[in-house]
Order: sequence, then C-alpha cells, then structure tokens
Amino acid sequence: MTKSEVHEVDGIFRRFVIRTSTNEDLRQIYEWLQEEERLEVHGNFLCNWNLTERCHQESQLLVLIDELECIPVAYQWGQLLQSGILQVRYGWRGKGLGRLVVQHCVELALEQDEMVLRIECKPSSSVPFWKAMGFTIVTDEDGYNPKGFRVLSKQLVLPLQGSVAEVTVSMFPEIRKWQDDVLPVASITPKAVLCEDGKEVYLSERAVFATSFLPAIGDPVIEILVNGSLVYRDKAKYEDARNRGVHSCRNGFYIDSVAM
Repeated sequence: MTKSEVHEVDGIFRRFVIRTSTNEDLRQIYEWLQEEERLEVHGNFLCNWNLTERCHQESQLLVLIDELECIPVAYQWGQLLQSGILQVRYGWRGKGLGRLVVQHCVELALEQDEMVLRIECKPSSSVPFWKAMGFTIVTDEDGYNPKGFRVLSKQLVLPLQGSVAEVTVSMFPEIRKWQDDVLPVASITPKAVLCEDGKEVYLSERAVFATSFLPAIGDPVIEILVNGSLVYRDKAKYEDARNRGVHSCRNGFYIDSVAM
C-alpha cells in the first residue's frame, strides 16, 4: 500500500510518500545510519541492521520518502503490532514525520482488523512521543522497560429495524471461570439494536479488549449480557465464543455483533 501526504516542514509544504522499501531505499538508510553512528546520535538503530534487512527482504519495511529530495527520511518495521522500530532521520526529527508513519500503521491495522497496537519504548526518551500518539505506557514492577499499547476504535452502522438493547461485554481473568467474586478487567456498554427476528444484536461501535500486556489474567474470560440476561461467559478462545461473535486479533479480541 502506497500513501501520499502533503506535510509542512520548516514552513514549506512538501509531499511525502509512505511505501514498502526498495533496495535503493535500504542502501540510503544504511548510509545515514552509519553517519549517525559516527556522530553518536542518540536513538540510532544501526545495531538492529540485520533485522531491518530481513524486514526489507520480507517486504515488511515501511519507508517515508521526501519526494522533493527523493530520499528516505524515516522507516518502520513491526507495523506497531509487534516489537519493532520507528526511526526518523537525524535533522528531520521534531517535524511531525513520525506521526505520519504512525497514522499510516493505524490505517493498515484497521484494514486488517488488528485492533490493538503495541510498542516497546526504546530508547525510553521516546515515551513522550508514544504518549502523544495515544499509547498507554506500562512498565515492569521496578518501573523499567516501558512498553505501550493502543486500542483502536471502529464505528459500526446499526440496522434501521429492530429494538434498542442493553449490552454489556466484560473481560475477566481466567480465574473467573471458577470463582464468582472476581472483578472484570474491562467492561464495555455500547449502544446496540436487537434485530427483529431476535437472533442477532448489533453494536454501534466495535467492542475491543487488549490482552497483550495483561499476562497475569491467563486465558481471558468474556461475559456477554443482553438486556440483563447472560448470553455467554467462558474463555474468549473457545469455538462457542467465536460462534457468539468473538473475533481474535493479534493483541486482543473484538466483537461487532452478538449471536443470541
């Protein structure tokens, strides 16, 4: 997927293209990474070059190209769905170019129904940037190794016919399967409509739950209540959950509608 953006840099409107890398892009990126290494530029990822090359070979390396100078000024791999890298060329930082790449990754994720993004904040000085991009930052118990996740949203179209329904979807730790006195990790109460035949409840917004940064919950349990009645309560990974409308994505799961 190639995308073109007009963006103001230092008072000049320039056109940038985001696309998959070419061999020439890779060569130029390596050259400026070497130069940054020589200048001891903070946040240089030349040390990960083998992985960057592999991403290029697998057509997974995104580059941001300044069309005026025909050079790559940023690159990204991991698509914000797994551990990866986002680096903006030194001298081009602080101009909003990282934001362009992040927004492109968001659009790609939505196209693929990947609803939860994840990142590692390395170096830790990148934390303010990721917070500005809408990521929730978490650390280990000692306050180190910051990581982040962002839950995306998607508005859905409700049917014109049917009755208003009260829906609550909750995610619990795995222990909820055996214990009643367990609080949910998260609950969502979207607007909803029960279709006329009573077989499906449609949500106004996709109900999304992030699981990547919650290892302590084990296999999450999902509970679906419709008009106060229990429709489903069991592990989200089960086939019966899929039959009810639970869809898995890489870093969580989501629901658009509930089969009654």
